[in-house]
Amino acid sequence: MTQRLSFLPLLAALVLGSACQDTQQHYDASGTLEATTLTLSAQNNGSILSFDAEEGQRIDSNQVFGWLDTAQLSLQKELIEAGLPANRRHADPRYTAQEIQLAQVEDMLEKCRISSPVQGIVIEKYAQRGEQAYAGRPLLKIADIDNMYLKAYVTATQLASLQLGQEVKVFSRRDGKDVEYPGRISHISDQAEFTPKSIQTQDERDNLVYAVKIRVKNDGYLKMGMYANVNF
Repeated sequence: MTQRLSFLPLLAALVLGSACQDTQQHYDASGTLEATTLTLSAQNNGSILSFDAEEGQRIDSNQVFGWLDTAQLSLQKELIEAGLPANRRHADPRYTAQEIQLAQVEDMLEKCRISSPVQGIVIEKYAQRGEQAYAGRPLLKIADIDNMYLKAYVTATQLASLQLGQEVKVFSRRDGKDVEYPGRISHISDQAEFTPKSIQTQDERDNLVYAVKIRVKNDGYLKMGMYANVNF
């Protein structure tokens, strides 16, 4: 019994030492996860009749989720069409001015639709139904969270061994464990900058570092602003 009890502290020490070693795993660089964002602005003036988009909602590419008031533009279109003969020839010089006006109104009507050219998640909403929109006013911000990227900083020594398109390993902490993701270097800065205070490099004597962006496919667990590590 005495021998068994004396063995327990030794076993506990080995387990603790192994756990500490695991938490001190070596990584080549660290940084934060980011996503490409798009600020969607109104393309025309008018009251917002509908705006069915909320923060956290997924928006598909070219999905129409809002409309500006088109009443006046629709009336203008009807007046122009009423002044054009039904059997007119295309590009008839007698009606060139009206044809141009009609094309302009139809273009403005098209821009009363609120849609996104890309797929993403609404992360910020700046307008509500019933408010007045004007061309250029931001309506919402969309982030492509399906394709994240890790922005990390490397020293000049590390930079020499990196190249665009290089495959790397990205690690994100989940449930107390490091989950590995395949990554690919998509951008390497050609200008050095001072080390950000939130980033620790392998050699603290290096004041100048280079920014590197690494694309990572999101499995649903990666979030903007999360801390991650990378091995090259």
